[in-house]
Amino acid sequence: MVIDSKLRLGDRLIGKGLISDAQLQMALSEQRRFWRPLGEILVSLGFVSQGEVAKLTAENLGLEFLEASQVDPDPFLVSAIDADFVRRTGAFPVRLDQGTLLVLMTVPDDPARVAELRQRFPYELRIAVTTEAQVAILLRQLLPEGTGGVRAIFDGLSDNRGNFPVEGVTQAVMVDAVRRGATDIHIEPEEKLTRVRYRIDGLLKQGENLPREHTDAILSRIKILSKLDIAERRRPQDGRIQIQLDGRRVDVRVSFRPTAEGENAVLRILDRGSSMPGLAQLGIAPESVAQLAQVAERSHGLFVVSGPTGSGKTTTLYALLAGVDAMQRNVCTIEDPIEYRLPLVRQSQVDPSIGFGFQEGLRALLRQDPDVILVGEIRDRETAQMAIQAAMTGHLVLSTLHTNSAMGALPRLYDLGVAPYLVEDTLIGVLGQRLVRRTCSGCAQAVQLSQVEMHWLGQTPGEPMRGVGCARCEGSGFAGRIAISEMFLPTPGMRSLMRSGEDGLELERLAYQDGFRDLTEDGRQKVRSGLTTMAEVQRVHQALHMGPVS
Repeated sequence: MVIDSKLRLGDRLIGKGLISDAQLQMALSEQRRFWRPLGEILVSLGFVSQGEVAKLTAENLGLEFLEASQVDPDPFLVSAIDADFVRRTGAFPVRLDQGTLLVLMTVPDDPARVAELRQRFPYELRIAVTTEAQVAILLRQLLPEGTGGVRAIFDGLSDNRGNFPVEGVTQAVMVDAVRRGATDIHIEPEEKLTRVRYRIDGLLKQGENLPREHTDAILSRIKILSKLDIAERRRPQDGRIQIQLDGRRVDVRVSFRPTAEGENAVLRILDRGSSMPGLAQLGIAPESVAQLAQVAERSHGLFVVSGPTGSGKTTTLYALLAGVDAMQRNVCTIEDPIEYRLPLVRQSQVDPSIGFGFQEGLRALLRQDPDVILVGEIRDRETAQMAIQAAMTGHLVLSTLHTNSAMGALPRLYDLGVAPYLVEDTLIGVLGQRLVRRTCSGCAQAVQLSQVEMHWLGQTPGEPMRGVGCARCEGSGFAGRIAISEMFLPTPGMRSLMRSGEDGLELERLAYQDGFRDLTEDGRQKVRSGLTTMAEVQRVHQALHMGPVS
């Protein structure tokens, strides 16, 4: 996507502070070698997001910019389109109002696409600019099954049980999961059936059950795709699958484990085609986003993102890493797995089966002259000590820890054998976070608060909203997730307590005095803004709140 003039686009991006002159020159040099629109090159290099380029395109054409969450598509209009038409034209018709059709388009200045749109819908057009990622969201929410799906395959089965379509059902289960926005697929054999469940927005939801008598064949098909031993059913196995869907690559991590009723399989979905969100899009508070921008500019030290499994720690680190100037600094990672591909960043994936774990990867990485290092997880004494040593010797180290709070990262590092004085010298800060479900924008309504909710929100209840359920959110009232977070940045007064490695309560008291806002309070702010609900915050994070309710 590109504005009329390549130079004009670059100048406007520089004027808005979105890219530097050096980044523009690099993109123009790349364009001279491989002819592509400048906006597309800038996005592929990671200098700007699709949304930022699309907003400038909208300004240039005198159009508005809209995201999926800002529109409420007419179901009757949606029924008149198909996924192939949307992908081919980059256009998603939204609503017909008094003879004018509102359409979201990714390339609004392409005459051929506009002509095809007019041929299908002979109305006056009101075009709004959007991004491919936003169109993909609408496709997933409103046209999830396309022309197939698990149910469609089952409905087409013949009575001849020997002709069960193992390959088709296996593929349909994975496609169904990806298009519904699932992060995991659980295939769970029971006595009379095999249950399929999808983890969507952090919760397991029932999928289409599979016939028990064909479960072994389906699991064997998954093993073949992931290059595992189909004869081995007594021991756990792990593998990987790569599929192409809707023009994008999707990686699937596969895990098998024997159970009393047969092998249990869990497939973790890593959608390479999804765009990496920024820190603000993740839900990180504006003041924390500003603090994280300063962290990205640090020359050395250790910064940690903490939280339980599935709390979005790695995604936050990627978003933080995107703020590092990878043109002037050598940025390297050691991960398991690589979830997003980052331009100009040298990324490595661990493989314990050949003795290449985080410890070995970090040792090798330190011989590569790095400036910034991302270690996917600090999980043992050796990795912790090497990360601390790297932070002390002039490297900015970013990593994750499994702890229940930001303050809990300190005793966790002590437990891993890191001396308190080393933590004091190297630790820049800790971001603790959880993921809560976001109120569905398509059915959100203002609510009358209960006495319990009024007490929990305090004297400033804000404007809470609650989803009543619609087709977009499958009746749940929630669509997508957002982070609640807490940022611990030690002050000089706190570091003297950190050196002793004791009196954690006093350290926490000083943090609150310095303005520390914990997960619960950030959750309150999200509820006041109508982004989630009290019940959702309490479901994800149940903890005593030391600070006052504001």
